[in-house]
Amino acid sequence: MFEIVQAVFAAGCALALLTFAGITLGGSVVAFVISTPLFVIFSPVLVPATIATTLLASGFTASGSFGATAISILMWLYKKRTGKDPPKVPGLTPPSSP
Repeated sequence: MFEIVQAVFAAGCALALLTFAGITLGGSVVAFVISTPLFVIFSPVLVPATIATTLLASGFTASGSFGATAISILMWLYKKRTGKDPPKVPGLTPPSSP
């Protein structure tokens, strides 16, 4: 009995999600059709702005990932050299499990 209820519930959820997917696809197509002429008109401004935004976003992402990698390497070196964990910051580090 539980399997039948579970199957009916799953089918209902799948149907609702397929409906939402269809509505979203339709809205995306309408928005694309309406916005395409605007993109063509404003492309001399939008293309350089897109290039600049992409460069800025990739620069910030690279900077953050390099920094996180450097911190993890330094923590690994500290653990390797001293044989113990780095000092814990109260409130930022979860309590260690026994």
